[in-house]
Amino acid sequence: MKYLHHCIDKFILSLIGRSFTVLTDTEPIIKKELAYLPENFTAAVAVEKESPSIILKKENDEFKYYGYHHEPENIDLKLYFKDEEFAYEVLGAKEGIRQAFSEHKILLEGNLEYAVSLIYIFELVEAYIMSDKFSEKILDYKFKRNISRLKLILRALFLYREKGEI
Repeated sequence: MKYLHHCIDKFILSLIGRSFTVLTDTEPIIKKELAYLPENFTAAVAVEKESPSIILKKENDEFKYYGYHHEPENIDLKLYFKDEEFAYEVLGAKEGIRQAFSEHKILLEGNLEYAVSLIYIFELVEAYIMSDKFSEKILDYKFKRNISRLKLILRALFLYREKGEI
């Protein structure tokens, strides 16, 4: 069962990373939060500290997805879960990332000011991907999608992954 959780976590984390890129074009709230992050800001998100991380980089006011890396370098902010079960709860839509962050289930390495913006963007991406019921539960306001869930997931799955140096 643990292997299944690991596979699900990895797939959903990849989907979320790719969705960051797709949603920077369509969601004005994400564009606004993205403005608070410095140019060439690089974030790594992982299930556990030693596990591979998805890499996201801000370039020209949008996120670029660089896929999984085992030992990323030049990272401004690294976000990972204390335990794989905590990751499964968040990535499996049992609780939101903001709730997990407030309950200290997430560890951060880097500037906390940037972490708040990244977590808020992560929460919006989660709301887009997950069901309407989950979106209402984690967001404090009436959420309206600018792109359908199916269209987002299809665009994210077929998204070009950036290659090269981070």
